[in-house]
Amino acid sequence: MTESKDMVRVGSRVCVNDADGPVEFSIVVPAEADVAEARVSAESPLGRALLGRHVGDEVRYRAPGGVLAVTVVEVHG
Repeated sequence: MTESKDMVRVGSRVCVNDADGPVEFSIVVPAEADVAEARVSAESPLGRALLGRHVGDEVRYRAPGGVLAVTVVEVHG
């Protein structure tokens, strides 16, 4: 089975819609994570929740402020 091009994985550039609108970032290994550079760790709550998801998926994850939700809009790479 081949992986879908729109599936989120480490190295993907992802655009999601959250409560504040669209947000774009890369999913990276923990050592490369940098919020200021829009690089989210694959081991963070958001990163873990997004791995394996596809365009159109609504994803819920637990953050320090409670349970949040985002919708995957675009996936590149």
